Amino acid sequence: MNLKWNTNMLNSFYSVIKIDESFKKIFEQFGLPPNRTIEQGFESLAKIIIGQQISTNVAKSLSDKLKKDRMLNEKIISEASIKKLKLYGLSSQKSSYLKNLATLTIKNEIDIKSLNKLKSDEVTNLLIKIKGIGHWTINNYKIFALQDTNAWPSADLALQEAVKQLKGLETRPKEKDMEKIGSMWEPHRAAAALFLWHFYNKVKIEKQTINYD
Repeated sequence: MNLKWNTNMLNSFYSVIKIDESFKKIFEQFGLPPNRTIEQGFESLAKIIIGQQISTNVAKSLSDKLKKDRMLNEKIISEASIKKLKLYGLSSQKSSYLKNLATLTIKNEIDIKSLNKLKSDEVTNLLIKIKGIGHWTINNYKIFALQDTNAWPSADLALQEAVKQLKGLETRPKEKDMEKIGSMWEPHRAAAALFLWHFYNKVKIEKQTINYD
């Protein structure tokens, strides 16, 4: 499936540029955020759970190992032991979270592929009840799978660092501060987040290049 940003998200990019001059500067220097959309469903939500509190590279490595062995499937994970999942580098806690989500999916107690039919707050209220799924996971799924233009993962460290650098703050804003800052960009906070990640990744690459020279 050839996924791409939908019309609402694309429009949201241009709307947030008009709200805040900072995003216009990012756009002029780096262009629009790259396509990072993901398919709706168990596998994508599982990958986001795997990525909780670890680096993007480590998360991708773990997910790739599971994917290679065709493990990222609700039926297979629901039947796998915690011991087997830990062999892929997952913690006992995350293995438990994945098994729980897989079991709920198998039992039709949650239909992940139908979340796009719900309102944003309904998605939050449904997923937050599931063990191992917090607001960071929900908002990332909303942005990349559901393309919810106002989702805002305020606890994301890279996002916090990007805001610090872009706005010239002395310290990295905390989650509570991020909620206040994000309110300036409503109802286009997801577009703002994508611009901020885009900016952060570009700046990080440039710094790495300078360091190696």
